[in-house]
Amino acid sequence: MNSIKYYFSLITFVLLQALTATTATGHEDSFIKMGIVSPKSEKLAPDFALETLTGEILSLKDFKGKAVLLNFWATWCEPCKKELPSMQKIYDELKSDGMEIVAISIDRNKKERVGKYIEKYKLTFPVLLDPSQKVRKNYFILGLPTSYLIGSDGKLKGFISGAREWNSDASKEMFSTLIHLQ
Repeated sequence: MNSIKYYFSLITFVLLQALTATTATGHEDSFIKMGIVSPKSEKLAPDFALETLTGEILSLKDFKGKAVLLNFWATWCEPCKKELPSMQKIYDELKSDGMEIVAISIDRNKKERVGKYIEKYKLTFPVLLDPSQKVRKNYFILGLPTSYLIGSDGKLKGFISGAREWNSDASKEMFSTLIHLQ
């Protein structure tokens, strides 16, 4: 009788390990396809409060409970120009699923130029201004574009350096994973 309990426990353990490994691998696969660097340990994303073009103040806490793509960009950044339209497409597709894009312009005293970009690319996701580049420094941004993935739990899930095609199948898979990841 004890040997039956032992084998049952062993089989249960092996099955749970297999399921856990499959889940972790699925998460890792979708992030790897997009070139996401996952943190060694998940920490809360540094909070901030920045102004929009209209003068509204938004903070990271305003997006609590949503998966967030936090993107740092500038009007003079050529790869950023290519990335913005695909960000808008994925935002249109996934915003109702609990995904948010927050773009932070690090342009210094270029409110008018940032406004022209918002109009040109018909951006409807929040665009915040960081002219003092304080938030950029808190996130250790060295090159542009750079993005962070923040889970609905407010923790940093990954880091992306360089432009991406955000409306790709790999991106959709990655966002789906991020939205459901706690």
